[in-house]
Amino acid sequence: MVKVALDQTSVNKFIATLQRFAAKTGQSMRDATLEQAALICQDAATFTPPMPKGGGRGLSKAAQTAGDNAVAGDIRKIFVAANDRNTNSASALLTNQLAYATKANDYSLFNKVIGSGTLQSLKGLSPIMRKIANDQDYARAFKKAKNYFNTTSPQRSEYGQGYVGELRGPHDRIKGKFGGRIGKNVRPTKVKLLVESKGDLSNYIKQRQEMVGLIKSGWASALRSLPKPVINGIPKNFGVDLLNVAWINRHTSIRGTNSLVVDNQVKSIELTVTNTQGNVNNIGVDASVIPLVIANRRKQMGLRMRKHLKDAASATKLS
Repeated sequence: MVKVALDQTSVNKFIATLQRFAAKTGQSMRDATLEQAALICQDAATFTPPMPKGGGRGLSKAAQTAGDNAVAGDIRKIFVAANDRNTNSASALLTNQLAYATKANDYSLFNKVIGSGTLQSLKGLSPIMRKIANDQDYARAFKKAKNYFNTTSPQRSEYGQGYVGELRGPHDRIKGKFGGRIGKNVRPTKVKLLVESKGDLSNYIKQRQEMVGLIKSGWASALRSLPKPVINGIPKNFGVDLLNVAWINRHTSIRGTNSLVVDNQVKSIELTVTNTQGNVNNIGVDASVIPLVIANRRKQMGLRMRKHLKDAASATKLS
């Protein structure tokens, strides 16, 4: 749930603009408020990450791609596939695993790394390590490695040695250390974790990419919960751009709500829209979502009022 303390000046300016907007467009305050609330939900989804470079356009395909790339980048900061021939880090990590295995006299781990055959095809492997990897006599290879690594100090992963079979557990634990989001220049682990297969790593990345758009979907849910404003006797749909984005609306687990209180006696209206997960891991506050939304709504109401006056003037000239 996004809870942001807007400065009172900003709030007062928004309310004043909304009052003028209702008067200039000939709407009741109730309907003008409902219209802007729907568009606030749409703007909030637009300004909530992921967004493409330059910001905004948070409902675009480019925003989904940015989210997918961010997910893949975070995961690849943590895991490396042992059979990934396109990176030097796989050979370095496997070498480190062998060093640890020999130091710990862990013959089982050593055999698993050597026996997978991945070392032989990796780039960046030293000539001595290549000879050890090519030795089909694992007992002899173990002795060679033990001698080779005798003076080394292998780094031990804080998440265990060997291959990681279930990626979600360590991934969630590591993300949790950084508030759920890993920064651009952050190195989340001293030693990356090894995944045996490149295919397994790719499948896990695709699985987590399916969550892209989840937080934005709470704003779509809040939008759907709103009564429709009635303009000239006709119920109107606002915020349809948000409701038409498949990669956001594929999610249905995040709840959005509204609370509408109209007091006709004192001519007041109070409306709150809520995305129950809109500020998870501080995503809303860090992106200044609500201040951006309020500023944009004031700007757009101003543009609408000017257009309405221009259209009215044109209609008067024609009559």
